[in-house]
Amino acid sequence: MEKIDKLDRQILEIISQNARIPFRDVADQCGVSRAAIHQRVQRMVENNVITGSGYHVNPKILGYAASAYIGVKLEKGSMYKNVIPEFEKIPEVTECHFTRFRKFPVLWLQKP
Repeated sequence: MEKIDKLDRQILEIISQNARIPFRDVADQCGVSRAAIHQRVQRMVENNVITGSGYHVNPKILGYAASAYIGVKLEKGSMYKNVIPEFEKIPEVTECHFTRFRKFPVLWLQKP
């Protein structure tokens, strides 16, 4: 992987704040051409520096009044493959993350 330089970091800072910002605006802020921004972003995507982009959703507008992380301790780490389909059946579970040890999933719950 190529080294990330100061300009790359500046680009990442800008697009991390607004993934939909036009490259023209990023180029203006960085003092370089649109082509340079496009090439650098493409290179960072290819090198897995940038792994995606998306939108942030306001859970309150969707009717969720409370949100919380909940830790779950499994009897055996090998059970994680079986519990994921069960968590998917619970509508309040909107995310499931595993720590370094698969025995301890962390759930993101949102309750209307």
